[in-house]
Amino acid sequence: MSKGFLTPAFLARLERLRLQVRDMPSHRGGARRSKQLGSSVEFAEYRPYLPGDDLRHLDWRAYARLGRLFLKTFFDERDVLLYLMVDASRSMDFHGKLLQAQRLAAAIGYLGLAEEDRVEALIFADRVRGKLERLMSKQSAHRLFAMLQQAKALGEGTEGSLQWLVRSAMPTEPGVVVILSDFLFADGYEDALKRLQAAQHQVVVIQILSAEELDPSYAGDLQLVDSESGKGLDVALSPFVLKRYRDTVTAYTAELGEFCRRRGMYHVLVPAEESLEAALFGRLLRTGVIGR
Repeated sequence: MSKGFLTPAFLARLERLRLQVRDMPSHRGGARRSKQLGSSVEFAEYRPYLPGDDLRHLDWRAYARLGRLFLKTFFDERDVLLYLMVDASRSMDFHGKLLQAQRLAAAIGYLGLAEEDRVEALIFADRVRGKLERLMSKQSAHRLFAMLQQAKALGEGTEGSLQWLVRSAMPTEPGVVVILSDFLFADGYEDALKRLQAAQHQVVVIQILSAEELDPSYAGDLQLVDSESGKGLDVALSPFVLKRYRDTVTAYTAELGEFCRRRGMYHVLVPAEESLEAALFGRLLRTGVIGR
């Protein structure tokens, strides 16, 4: 994978970015500055001494000059646990959706590792098809890339795969959960996303659809075959039917985006055919999923 689309030059550009994290429930030391004061080496401010304060942090030079006790405080720095969940059901095998998900997951995972975060990855469809236990440094990024690159679009994702995944493989430690999928789940996504948020995860939804799914160019009498169930459906694709289809797709993606927005989750729609550079440095940067 690193020889394909995550070249050394691209990885160097990635290191100028960082995954945006709103809350840091982790108590483990890391490289991200917390809103709270702590025990890092980076000085924050002085404040008057209060009974019970740690005497080791008193500034005796200030006391010698001013005759008053001041405490030196420092920023707290913590890490984040990043979970990458990649949908590899058969519908993701359409027009490069899975490949886009793999590349984005690799890039976001590398961002986390470069920030000294802990990173886990999981490939799912009708069951968990691959899992990578916790990685902790960018030197281990090649393991993440290799795992993602091996993902194949197999199995059905229409029978509640996201619901099942969240129930059976819910990440236990609060962190940032990034789900990369077309979100074409037969039984919806609402309950699963609510469960993740209730478990104190920051949820990032990256919806990947192909240009043909967003704006099909087919016309005439066709038989459409469900890529996951294999069932066919005879349809006459007239201009009226195509307009109804486009309106339905637009409404569905808008509903997903609004659902996420109301709950403080990120939602980013990424075309499968878009370049990784445009998706990362354009869409994910604009929506605040990543920052500089």
